[in-house]
Amino acid sequence: MAKQITKNPLTISPEKAADLLGVAPGVVRQMLYKNELPGIHLGKRWLIPVKSLENWIDAQLEHVSNS
Repeated sequence: MAKQITKNPLTISPEKAADLLGVAPGVVRQMLYKNELPGIHLGKRWLIPVKSLENWIDAQLEHVSNS
């Protein structure tokens, strides 16, 4: 795995996203494959843009509050 060189990376791994979301990495990967979570498939790796993940979380919160 590549070494993180910035304090605020533009993208994170599915494992890091899973840790931040409090779910298993497999759940994040399934969501990526189903296009339920924003991500970039680069070769065999998935990268999740941090801003896209934050926007996705905000959208999920809006959806819940509007229900």
